[in-house]
Amino acid sequence: RSVMRAVEGFDVNAASVVETLRLDASVHQGIYAAAANPHLEDVLIRYDNLATRIWCMVLDRLPNLEHHVREHLDLLRAVIDGNEEEAAELARVHVSGFEQAVRQALFAA
Repeated sequence: RSVMRAVEGFDVNAASVVETLRLDASVHQGIYAAAANPHLEDVLIRYDNLATRIWCMVLDRLPNLEHHVREHLDLLRAVIDGNEEEAAELARVHVSGFEQAVRQALFAA
């Protein structure tokens, strides 16, 4: 819930890249921790670290970063509410959208 409040109050346009990356990491790590599986959490953090490296390469070329940050809210709500199916679908959409945006930014260069 504290991570959700941080996302709600986050001003993407006024934030630095570092602040945006920290917020994104806190959201993802909070969701991983909610799984209550330390082995899965460890693997997901490793993958997230790799994704963050890629994100850093294209962050300045990503359209609608505000949307990327805000879509965490529904995902966090679903996790908090224990709605597994909705959380799974929202996570899939979030990851797929991230992948598509990164690919577009990389191949447009």
